[in-house]
Amino acid sequence: MRGISLDEIVVSTKIGKRLLRALEDEQFDLLPGGIFNKSYVRAYAKCVGIDEDEAVAAYLEAAQETPPDNRVIAHQASFHSDRLPERRGFPVVPVLILLVVIAGGIGGWKAYQDRQRDHASAVPSGETTSQSSSAAAAVAKNSVTQAAASGAMESPPPSSAVSAPRTAPTLGESAKAATQNPSSSAASAAGVAGATPTNAVAGAPFEVIIRPKGSAWVSVKSDGKFVVRGIIKPPDVKTIHATGQVIFWTGNAGAVEVSFNGKNVSLTGGPNDEQVLVFDSRGVLRRPAAAQ
Repeated sequence: MRGISLDEIVVSTKIGKRLLRALEDEQFDLLPGGIFNKSYVRAYAKCVGIDEDEAVAAYLEAAQETPPDNRVIAHQASFHSDRLPERRGFPVVPVLILLVVIAGGIGGWKAYQDRQRDHASAVPSGETTSQSSSAAAAVAKNSVTQAAASGAMESPPPSSAVSAPRTAPTLGESAKAATQNPSSSAASAAGVAGATPTNAVAGAPFEVIIRPKGSAWVSVKSDGKFVVRGIIKPPDVKTIHATGQVIFWTGNAGAVEVSFNGKNVSLTGGPNDEQVLVFDSRGVLRRPAAAQ
């Protein structure tokens, strides 16, 4: 009569279409029964806009079901309320057990930490000293090996067996030897750098800048340590800061520019000529003649 389709009632009540059709056709045996049927009737009545209580009464009459007696419902409610257990107080015992378990766990963890700490502190001092000595010996062995390798790289290989000890060559002698034997100029320059006295007194800090104009082999030793050794090319500018002594050597003097504290230092050698310079805080100490 109101033009409401069964599909709309399904969407509104969320009740299956089969159940609603059984309700309309009074096939109550297809319904779940009991309170569910009354709920379906109320939802149906609310959706189509009729009185819910009247619809439930009509359903009970059509299904030949008698409504429950209110006195029986009240009696059952009072019977169940009398048999309900009395409400107990706060569960003290379970809480105490839980607290004891937590305290025991914390105490066990602290005891475990204390045991680990005591075990770590009980390591014999002799074992620690032995380990330290072994580590120091290994470091010393590595240092000796590296020093030997560095000395082998810096010193030229001997042409014959050495029969008697000799003093280290001076800077002038090494430069002269490099001039007479051009094929070993790199080894001679390394020997000059290695033979330079290392007891130079530290003075005011100074700066030496090397600017390559082309490809040139350069070796620079600053305060007893090699800081540059290899081929440099533009625009690779090397800036060396020192307080004691700087030894500069190049195998291509015509391709390198050198400055001391911002002032250019002229090199007497040309392309492919060897040049050796020694600096301290006062400037150039010695400048051997370039190889011809």
